[in-house]
Amino acid sequence: MWRFPELIMVDPMEASCRLSRRPASSAFLRPYGLLLEMVAGLTIPNSGTNIPNMGTNALNRSTLGARLEPAGQSLADALFTSTQQRLLGLLFGQPERSFFVTELIELADVGRGAVQRELARLARSELVVIKRHGNQKHYRANPESPIYRELCLIVSKTVGIEENLRTALEPLAARLSLALIYGSVAKQTDTASSDIDLLLVSDDLTLEELYANLSTVEQRLGRQINPTLYTVEEFRERRSGNNAFLSRVLTGPTIILEGQLDAA
Repeated sequence: MWRFPELIMVDPMEASCRLSRRPASSAFLRPYGLLLEMVAGLTIPNSGTNIPNMGTNALNRSTLGARLEPAGQSLADALFTSTQQRLLGLLFGQPERSFFVTELIELADVGRGAVQRELARLARSELVVIKRHGNQKHYRANPESPIYRELCLIVSKTVGIEENLRTALEPLAARLSLALIYGSVAKQTDTASSDIDLLLVSDDLTLEELYANLSTVEQRLGRQINPTLYTVEEFRERRSGNNAFLSRVLTGPTIILEGQLDAA
């Protein structure tokens, strides 16, 4: 709460001398005459006058810090634009495969112009090679690029997480009713130290089998993978019973790797 200090009958000549630290003159005081005349006749008692709160909310340190901190950003978002993420994930996530333009546009699910501009940029920098098959151009990651291996590794650890996990779970696909990614990776707020959270539904898989199939991709990505495994009955009971954990997972962003939510 602010309080005004006590002021008693301020003399304009005296006040101006104190402020200027020089002898007061009429020429010096003239610009301030009106203000000093107004002040001269005022007596402001030390009566605890309050400055009213006009509706402004006070910000404590934690609130101010939270407002000033930038929003969470994933590793992929920090490195690449959304179009680059889609294209690099396809080209360097599957470096042995070639793609024609319409295929990349369809798989990347972004505008034709954005894809073509990015492909032209990649070709100019010799990160991709172009081969003609009839009237079509096929694009493929360039293994002769000096950063080919590094880019494959970066893509694998950022935008290639989904494809790596899908490949690792492929031998178990027939036994999985549902497999999905949730948490920071699905929200795209993960960092280099973030775990990869998986939810899986199966009636005959064990956690030991899952860990055995996921250990190689875990080492490749350099990220810990945390699987949560339910039987079909457990999943349905928890879902219908509004289990707190499962409700939080299913109402948040998810990436489906195998199966469908309604089929589990």
